Formats: sequence, C-alpha cells, structure tokens
Amino acid sequence: MDENIDSIKMDENNNDIVVPIKNMLNELYSRDLSRKVRSAVRAKKQKGEFLSNYAPIGYQKDPKVRHRLIVEETGAVIVRRIFEMARSDMGSKKICKVLNDEGIPTPINHRKWVLKGIEPKFARWNSETVNAILRNRTYLGDTVQGVYDVARFHKTPSKRKKQNEWIITSGTHEPLVSLEIFELVGKMIDARNRPIKSNVIQLFAGFVKCEDCGSALGYSNSQKIEQYTCGTYRRHGKNFCTCHYIRKDVLEQVVFDDIRKYSKLAKHEADRLTRQLHEQNGDKDANRIKTLTSELEKLNARSVELNHILKRLYEDNISGKITDDVFNQFFTDYQKEQIGVQTKIINTEQQIKEIKANQIDADSWIRLIQNYTRIKKLDRTILSELVDKITVGEARELDGNKVTDVTIYYRFVGAVS
Repeated sequence: MDENIDSIKMDENNNDIVVPIKNMLNELYSRDLSRKVRSAVRAKKQKGEFLSNYAPIGYQKDPKVRHRLIVEETGAVIVRRIFEMARSDMGSKKICKVLNDEGIPTPINHRKWVLKGIEPKFARWNSETVNAILRNRTYLGDTVQGVYDVARFHKTPSKRKKQNEWIITSGTHEPLVSLEIFELVGKMIDARNRPIKSNVIQLFAGFVKCEDCGSALGYSNSQKIEQYTCGTYRRHGKNFCTCHYIRKDVLEQVVFDDIRKYSKLAKHEADRLTRQLHEQNGDKDANRIKTLTSELEKLNARSVELNHILKRLYEDNISGKITDDVFNQFFTDYQKEQIGVQTKIINTEQQIKEIKANQIDADSWIRLIQNYTRIKKLDRTILSELVDKITVGEARELDGNKVTDVTIYYRFVGAVS
C-alpha cells in the first residue's frame, strides 16, 4: 500500500517488473539486518554480558547493570543444598523426592515469587531440572551462551550446538559452588549407573575398567558370587577381548587397603610421599615437555624459513627471474609444506599445554587422602572424591598362582607406584 501498487492491476500500471525488484531489495535488506543483529549479539556474548530473559535460580539480574548477574540468596540456598546432596552420592530422583517432600519451590515458581511476589503454587521437581542445575557452569561464576543457534532470516532455529562451540566467559559473577565440588558432582553423575533391581547402585559402577580394551567391567551375581567381567568380552566374545574377571570382595579389599596405605603415609610421611610422586611422574613429564619444546623450536624455525622462501619466490616472479609456471609449481609445494608445519605447531603446542595441565598436584592429593586414615568401609562417596578410575588386567600365572593386576588412578596424581 505504501508503494501504491495493486497486484490485480499490475499490468495496467506497468509494475510487473518493479515489484520483483523491490521484493529482492527488501529481502537483501532483511538479510543484511539479520546478519548485523547476530554479529552485535555475538559480540555482547563474547564480552560475557548475560542476555537471557531470566536468570537461573540462585541469581537475579543486577538492577544497576542490566547484563550482569548477582546472587539471589533464597535461591542460592536451594542450589547449594542440591550440590551438597549430589556430593553425598544422592541421585537426582532422591534429590527430587527430598525437595518435593519439603515443598521447595521449583525454579519457575521461585522466579515468580522473587520477581513478582506471587505466592508459589506447589509443583514437582523432576530429574531433568536437577541435572540441569548440577551441569550448569553458571554456578561456577561463568557465563555460558550460544548453546543454540538463534533464529535467522528465512531459517528456523537449528539444533543444540556442540559444547566446543558454546561461548563461555569465565569469572563474570560470584560463583555458588567451587570448581572442585562442581567437577566432583559431574564425575559422580557420569559414574552413576542405572540401579539394578534392588534399587542399589553398585559400588564400582563407572569406576572399574578393562586394562586392555578400556570398556567398563560389567557386574553380575552368579551363584551368589558378586563379580566383574569385561563388557566387550561379555557382548562380543573372546575374539575382541578376554574375560578380565575379578570378584567384587577382592577388588573392594584391594582398593580399601591401598587407600588406607597411602592415607597413613600422607599423614605421617608427607614429604617422603611427595618426593616419591615427583620422582615417579615429574621427570617423565619434564622430559616429554623438553622433547616437544625442542620439536616446536625446529618447526617455528622452518615456518620462518618457508615464509622467506615464499617471499623470495614472489619477488623473483615479479622481477621476471622465474616464469609463472615455475613459480606456481614451487609456490604450491612450499605452501603445502607451510600448512603442514603450521598444523604440527598447533598440535605440539596443544600437547605441551595438556601435559602441563595434567601434571601431578601432589599437595592437593596428599591433603585430600590424609582425611581417610580411619575409614572402616569403602563407599561411593570415598571413591568419587579420591579415584578417577580402576583398571583390571587379565589373570596370569605367577609361581603357580593366578595373579590379576589392579591399578588405581587417583585424582590429581594418577597411578601411584
């Protein structure tokens, strides 16, 4: 109507050519506007500005700074309690039961209560809500955005992005839980297997692995003997892996004795244990870093050399010293090598970074394991706080006896020998 165009009388007004052109220009304008808006929003997200409509339970938007979160204490109490219950190895269903029995408002009802003063009506918590809270990095003080694609011009919203594509900005607000508790709870969720018929989660579920193929060892109770065997062997047979059989009571005693042994050593001879850990792993890591650093220096030197070669080739071609055919041939070869060198540089730098990040933290482990000198029985909370994984080898003959190797990989330090 603004253009005074009547589609019925287009031929009479000679607008049959004008309308498609105008439509095309309008669409280009809409596309460009969409691109600019998305670019501006992404820039805000990368700066750590909180752009969602509602803050997660435990936080509220700062009245003074629109895109910043501040702690909302009544919700924070609920969040901290959920993490504490999860830390004590309560599953999400049990946590929901506690929250529902006590009439704790769900996040949506709590938001209505805090923001609008609406008296919350009873609504049931569910496992999905609890797990979402326990996995939410916002409670570490980080702003996590870009989890989903925003709607684009002529496109519907895409599926959830991969985690490495999310926009995560650290330290944008006050955390509600420590990194140690957050990682421990996440590890416990990953390790928790589906309960068996007795509704009891197995002690070693998610912890015990096959030394050879890396798959989880499956639990069974055959003839009243609780035991673990390789999951790959159970599913696919001996052509893919061997049995890796171990009785549960034997495994439990081995792990219990090892924890007691090192907890006492950490309590009474911490300096000796620290030296042992550094001698065991420190020299190996240092030598590996030294080797990779030497390789990185050679790669960087070759990259600089290739840059000079490519520059001289270009100058010689411009000056007429070499023909275009010769230039194209050598330029393509050297450019391929340069790309390969740059890829190796990135990979080597990443390996050095990973080794440094995974270097042993003897002090943290010693402080942690010192607390377990008087344990009477092994439970999943103890395993989750101390152990990353336990590997079981295939039984072998030693002096006429069958021997099975069990290796315990502790948090912070890995296997201790």
